[in-house]
Amino acid sequence: AEPEKYSELIAKVTGVDAEVNYLFYGPLGVQTRDLSWKPEYRQAVGTAIDTLKLLKKADRGLDLNTFIDDQYIRAAFKASNLDYTAQLANYAPTPLKAVDAQSGKPITDFSHVAEIWVRGEAKVRQYASAESAFTALASLKQEGKNIRAVYAQASDSGIKLLADQAWFASDAKGRLSAFLLKGQAQQYATAQGGKVFDFTDATTQAVAVR
Repeated sequence: AEPEKYSELIAKVTGVDAEVNYLFYGPLGVQTRDLSWKPEYRQAVGTAIDTLKLLKKADRGLDLNTFIDDQYIRAAFKASNLDYTAQLANYAPTPLKAVDAQSGKPITDFSHVAEIWVRGEAKVRQYASAESAFTALASLKQEGKNIRAVYAQASDSGIKLLADQAWFASDAKGRLSAFLLKGQAQQYATAQGGKVFDFTDATTQAVAVR
């Protein structure tokens, strides 16, 4: 709930930009505010300790089974009528429940979602497609709006990307898909009979075909 608010709070405490926090912890983000101690987290702690020993920053290891004690988290889950075991197996990103800010229609396909965070607005605007978002982006800029960030969902991996650092590829019908790497976009464009665009060209293309 309220990912924008928490992104701002994290920024105040850590110094990490709110736009970056939203990239990770917002809906469909790379990470979640997961309260369960997943096996990977335990392994990461063990790896960190081993690395410190290798660097001679620590002289002994840790028994992770005693160092990491999640009994109180389990108790809190139980008191809240939540299933801790089920949460341990849950790796799903924070879901997105929104309507397209341009059309007003519910977003049901998340593979092409794009978002715009306008400075001065408490909520990020969501769009069902990059085309819809980029058309809105052009209008917002014409209105003199200051844009904090634009996000695009990678069509292949589902990872949320900063759109100005992403690559885009069109299919034969001109529909845009976002990718992390240029090579991925090129591969898709070749297979679909489309073209590859960087962020600037993709926004120009989206506006031109509207």
